[in-house]
Amino acid sequence: MAKVKITGHASGSGVITVTAPNTSTDRTITLPDSTGTLLDTTSGLDATKLSGNLPAISAASLTNVPKDVTVGGRKNMIINGAMKVAQRGTSTTDGNGYGVDRFRGNVANMDNLVVALTQNSVTDLPQFTKSLKVTTNTAESAIAANEYYRVFQQIESQDCQQFAYGTSSAKSVTISFWVKSSITGTYALSVYADASAGTRIIGGTYAIGSANTWEKKTITLAGDTGRVMDNDNTEGFRINWIMAAGTDYTSANNTSWGAYASNKLAYGQGTNAVITTANATWEVTGVQLELGSVATDFEYRSYGEELALCQRYCQVWAEAGDALCVAGKGQGSTAIDFLWPLAVPLRASPTVSQTGSGWRAFRPTANLVQSSATPTVTRFGGTHPFLGLRSSSYPSSSFTNNYVTNIGPHGLSKFIFDSEL
Repeated sequence: MAKVKITGHASGSGVITVTAPNTSTDRTITLPDSTGTLLDTTSGLDATKLSGNLPAISAASLTNVPKDVTVGGRKNMIINGAMKVAQRGTSTTDGNGYGVDRFRGNVANMDNLVVALTQNSVTDLPQFTKSLKVTTNTAESAIAANEYYRVFQQIESQDCQQFAYGTSSAKSVTISFWVKSSITGTYALSVYADASAGTRIIGGTYAIGSANTWEKKTITLAGDTGRVMDNDNTEGFRINWIMAAGTDYTSANNTSWGAYASNKLAYGQGTNAVITTANATWEVTGVQLELGSVATDFEYRSYGEELALCQRYCQVWAEAGDALCVAGKGQGSTAIDFLWPLAVPLRASPTVSQTGSGWRAFRPTANLVQSSATPTVTRFGGTHPFLGLRSSSYPSSSFTNNYVTNIGPHGLSKFIFDSEL
């Protein structure tokens, strides 16, 4: 039989009855000042055994519980943070291009620099399979005062309203990411908060301590009480990862929110060697932006969901033949107007670019005709998943005005509908 030892309170006179549990382990139980049913402290509390009025619990009295974290729903405001989606292609040597969706490179005044932005396969970081990798193919010999290189992502202002910027309730946000580089040192990260009343900026730094080793970095930024964000589909927030910057961009302190000035872009940048060293690399994955002052575990989304989020800003149609055909109508005798289906509604009327053979029109009473001209947008559906396009520059007298004609991509054609911020 288990033994029970009770030590009475010196000033107490009440009688307390205790039933011992069936255990061979010594237990210590502290009794309350009122009648109740208790469980031993090693097995925890059963909510069905609690009665009476419980004391209020505030977040401030708890440890390791982040404040301002949304419970349920999405917490990560970054799109494609795991670098899984690359609609435009998995590699580009355009320093201002996209290696993966939503993450764009940006070079300023570097005429000699050639970098490759690549969707890289990751094998040495168990949580992730892809990264955005920057490789310096042709290096700058030195960084002039007016030069910089960065990678950035932009977020719509209407998606940033929970920040409550411009009010006394402005909330802190935390940026976390995994980074690996062949170059150790201190790197700058800055953030823009855009509004029609003017752009604001704040920044921080992170250090890469070991070359070619994944390291997790966390930067928490205070809320901005100084300016209200717009609430529309324009840019509201931009995160800049700086890889090199001249003195025109590093001379002014940006550790607290203030009006944007270009000399605050890369304050604290300690090394430019990624850009001045041939074959140097910098790569990132697992990027998360969330409310609060604590970096929580990365929020994974399915590939299909991530792709749909990316397609609000860019959609790519790659045609391997004459498989798709839609109905259109003659616009005069050398052009066709038609509706083109979209995967999801785009953020705004897009810029259209194309490579390959272009378009073919299939006429009901004559041979097909072809045009290599890039179509123009004639109608943007807003929340509707279609675009009105006009394909032109066909041979004279190809069509009858307002008569139905079928049209479709021809051959190995690729069309990009770009609606990025």
